[in-house]
Amino acid sequence: MNITAKTKILGIFGYPIRHTISPAMHNAVIKALRLDMIYLPFEIKPSNLRDAVNGIKGIGMLGINITIPHKEAVMKLLDDISEEARLIGAVNTIINKDSRLIGHNTDGYGYVASIKEDCKFNPKDKIIIILGAGGAARAVSAALAKSGAKKIIIANRTLSRADNLVKTFKRKFPDTKFEAIGLEEDILRTYFQDINLLVNTTSVGMEKNEILEIPLEVLLKTAIVSDIVYNPLQTLLLKKADKLGLAAHGGLSMLIHQGAKSFKLWTGIDAPVNVMRKAALKALKTI
Repeated sequence: MNITAKTKILGIFGYPIRHTISPAMHNAVIKALRLDMIYLPFEIKPSNLRDAVNGIKGIGMLGINITIPHKEAVMKLLDDISEEARLIGAVNTIINKDSRLIGHNTDGYGYVASIKEDCKFNPKDKIIIILGAGGAARAVSAALAKSGAKKIIIANRTLSRADNLVKTFKRKFPDTKFEAIGLEEDILRTYFQDINLLVNTTSVGMEKNEILEIPLEVLLKTAIVSDIVYNPLQTLLLKKADKLGLAAHGGLSMLIHQGAKSFKLWTGIDAPVNVMRKAALKALKTI
């Protein structure tokens, strides 16, 4: 790659950032399309976030991805925020357009694109349980509701957080029924019997010995068990689903599709998803 003063800069802000595979994905696309760009990781401490965001304009960066722990805090530092990102309460993509920083969230899009591609699952008229009530749950719930889900149940250990999400989304998506429940096994057993899709949006499963103790055995045999964790590629939850003969859907495709959407927002160019996937799998072997 021949880097010059004309080379456009993309990147990702996070803390810590060593785990990210986004640079591998985006730089593979940049190379495949022969674009004069480079995508770099930036480890930004929370105390330095304002200065880093100002630097996007200062050095004329094309755009930035935002990851943990900055997705919510960055919102107040931007010039404008998309309606979807405002509803979700988090930003994962910033566009620098005419020195105005505009925040977007591509996570929900990435999830729905991945479940459609990998599992041929159409959310329309389906009943879905989301485990968790944080930013990822909000992104996934919003995208599934926009795709026509019949009912979305938010299951969370702290019921008040699930209630707050449900109250907001009931107003925004009147055609989808929303309900909040706890994570007690007897409650889950009752609800699991009728659902088409179960989505884990919590971080449980990122460690090798972590598993959500939930009664997958009562799910319909046609149900899909989905986990947005992408490292490991197959969490213990998905391994359990596989043993029970249930369709299991991992989080790597969500990461790839949300990245492709970010790339399109920055450049106007469709990213070759197959190139991103190959680069992501290769990068995962090194972390």
